[in-house]
Amino acid sequence: LQTQYLEKEEKNGKLDPIRSEFFGKEKLNILLTKSEKVVGLRIAYGLEAGEPSLILVPVDKDGNNIALDKSGLKDMPDGDDYLANGPKCPLACGGGNN
Repeated sequence: LQTQYLEKEEKNGKLDPIRSEFFGKEKLNILLTKSEKVVGLRIAYGLEAGEPSLILVPVDKDGNNIALDKSGLKDMPDGDDYLANGPKCPLACGGGNN
């Protein structure tokens, strides 16, 4: 899947596209233990300065987002109700990772 995405981006003139985004386990655990109602995470796509960005939001058993503090949903999160704007590869890839 990633190879197809990278090839498409290169054909569109983007020589070094975003490959991945990192979110640490401490932040993920905060989301997953935010409420007893949390059963998983929804990962939404967004754009930050024209580049792809992921938004991770806790979800209840009915598939509803659980975000108590919605003040930062438009841009950068203000609290710890969801995650966005993690370090992106190619800028922060780690040793030998694509």
